[in-house]
Amino acid sequence: MTYLIIFLSLLFTILIHEVGHLLMAIYCGVTVKIFSIGFWKPYLKFTWKNIEWRITPWLLGGYVSLAGETTEEPNGLMVQKYGKKSLVICAGVVMNLCVALVCYWINYRNILIGMYIDWLAIVSTFTNDYGKLIHFVIYFKPNLILLQLSMINLFCFIVNLCPLWPGLDGSYLWLYLMRPIWKDEYIKYLQLSTKFGFWSLMILQGVFLVWMFLK
Repeated sequence: MTYLIIFLSLLFTILIHEVGHLLMAIYCGVTVKIFSIGFWKPYLKFTWKNIEWRITPWLLGGYVSLAGETTEEPNGLMVQKYGKKSLVICAGVVMNLCVALVCYWINYRNILIGMYIDWLAIVSTFTNDYGKLIHFVIYFKPNLILLQLSMINLFCFIVNLCPLWPGLDGSYLWLYLMRPIWKDEYIKYLQLSTKFGFWSLMILQGVFLVWMFLK
């Protein structure tokens, strides 16, 4: 049952993250090609509102494919002003943060307490030291499903804003500023960066999931 809750929380976190990108892209006038839950060849897909909607085998991931992500196309992402590109890029993590904040308010009626408890939960996952976390859980008696959901969304918010790893949302905030430096090689380097980021993140995600369930 615990693993099912973790899986459903991860799936919801991914879904809400990609919905954020989707809605902001539509709002900013960027053409959306694909909305996918999971990666690789879809086993279910259909077209609605000129968008291809997919469900694929590797559910612990997802993406919104936009026109002109690494090439210049009409109504594509690349041709938008930096402010609009940033809004589209950051919309996913903003949605994750909003989910976490709602969970905090329901569980504790205090956002700062909720963020602190979730930070303890994230740290405890890597250190196996659950002493402080258990103390707060016993004291506040939060709904454990909401605790799991808020922790995963906060983790997604923090990790995706990391500017140092190509492929994470935070990296695009500086990659889109590199055009004057990379000049004619800009598109080439942008494509290489995003490809490296994607595959390295897939490998790390797989290793992390195996470690989580076997530790």
